[in-house]
Amino acid sequence: MAEALATAFTDNLMTCSICLGEYEDPRVLPCYHTFCFGCISGYASKTISREWTFFCPLCKERIQLPREGLVRLRKDFRVHKTKEILSQRQQHEVSTTIRETNVTSVTQAIAQGAICCEKHPNNESKYYCEDDDTVICCECILTEHSGHRISSIEQTAKCNRDKIKFALVKARKRFNNIEEAVIKGQTVVMGTVNESSDSQIRAATIECIKKEVQSMCKLIYQRGETLISEVNSAYDERKKQNEANKHNLDLHHASLQSACDFAQELITNGTDLNIIVHAKSLTERLAAMNETLVSSLNRPTLISYSPSKISTAELETMLGQVTVQSQITLGPAPVFLNKTECVHSFSSKLKHDRVVCISGLTIDEEHVFVVDKGNGKTKIFTHTGKFKFDIRQNNPFDVTVSQTGQLYITSQGDKCVQVYSTRGQHLTTMGQNQLEAPCGITMSNEGHVMYGTEGSGDGLLRSVDTVCTDSYGHIFISDFLCHKVVALSPQGKFIRYIASQLDGLQDPNALAINSAGQLVVAEGQGKVKTFQYLQ
Repeated sequence: MAEALATAFTDNLMTCSICLGEYEDPRVLPCYHTFCFGCISGYASKTISREWTFFCPLCKERIQLPREGLVRLRKDFRVHKTKEILSQRQQHEVSTTIRETNVTSVTQAIAQGAICCEKHPNNESKYYCEDDDTVICCECILTEHSGHRISSIEQTAKCNRDKIKFALVKARKRFNNIEEAVIKGQTVVMGTVNESSDSQIRAATIECIKKEVQSMCKLIYQRGETLISEVNSAYDERKKQNEANKHNLDLHHASLQSACDFAQELITNGTDLNIIVHAKSLTERLAAMNETLVSSLNRPTLISYSPSKISTAELETMLGQVTVQSQITLGPAPVFLNKTECVHSFSSKLKHDRVVCISGLTIDEEHVFVVDKGNGKTKIFTHTGKFKFDIRQNNPFDVTVSQTGQLYITSQGDKCVQVYSTRGQHLTTMGQNQLEAPCGITMSNEGHVMYGTEGSGDGLLRSVDTVCTDSYGHIFISDFLCHKVVALSPQGKFIRYIASQLDGLQDPNALAINSAGQLVVAEGQGKVKTFQYLQ
């Protein structure tokens, strides 16, 4: 029986999908697929991209090569322990025990096995170093990890086991929703939808687009003909005007010639009496004719055409757009609870703090980061409210955390954004001598850091309360002065108040959504409260 069990494990759980042999030095990718270290190293070296990424051979998820190389990948504890347990079972085969042996018993034995320290094999790893994220023994504490934050492996495991359980419940729900959507999608593919009707709708839609194009082409052609007619009319009119100008010029020329001839004859042959008699009228005549405008013939009317500049966006607007609405949704629409429930609360005020003034809040999978500008600190807590450490700054205001585990904290005192690791190590400074009064900060979907500054000019706002959104697009706004948090639809329509002064809420000054989809509210005086608002 033990031999059969070992064979079953080897065939199903202990086989590398690349070499199809039993695992040798099994390593786990971030997508939680396991391969031999040699196999995945060879595969990665052949398929690595310029961005130092490769795809998992099974699920095709993009994997970022660790800075230290693939040797940084964690070993699959299941394979090592399963081999050990099965070997022990085979050597000490007892019929009753063997008959009861199954996957569950092997798994339990794995969980109960002691972990030996990699650097000190004779010592049992009983401790966890939070600074280096590794399991260590007592001898390690005295050497490489002196002064680090150390906790017992039992305590850390219990906390992490609860986190994994909670995350697993959420993942199972999500899995069921996706599975339901996949089934619906398969039903559609298999013909539940009337394919004949679908084809008719497609043909009618395409025909409608063609008619719109033909209609626009007709309008464009008509407009072209109108413009051509206007050009012809303009040139015909200019020709007539030129002819009239020439006629007027001829008349003016004849009159001026006559006056000039008379004046010349008067000067040459006229007596003094003749000069006196004609001088006034003749000089006025010559002056008047000199001032007559006859330049129109030399300056013809200019006729030009300016083509219209239509952008691609304007053309798309003219032709309309195609809208695709998905009929498959991942699970039911979210439903708000009739009564919002405060499921957890803790105080961020520490023993030696002065007046607490919370101005910023952000959350990742493990920690709650609270900016207390009253004490010049960014405080780091666990989700249960256990204080871990703090980061001191010159008048910090707000904080956000990236998916890569970097904290971005705005410092109004130093007029910059300072970047830290989530363990408190200072990494870099951004915006030095470029920001005047950095306030709110957030991270875009593309991973870009966006600054917010206070002011009264165009694009600047004053006295804006905190805003955040959940995964469904709901908008949450804190009203500090009225002690309320309001929920809006993704379109900005009022839904309800999430919490108010009647619920014990005081001065809500910062909001965030945690990994469980709950609303976390930081009050100005230091309380951090978690509200369940969806069923």
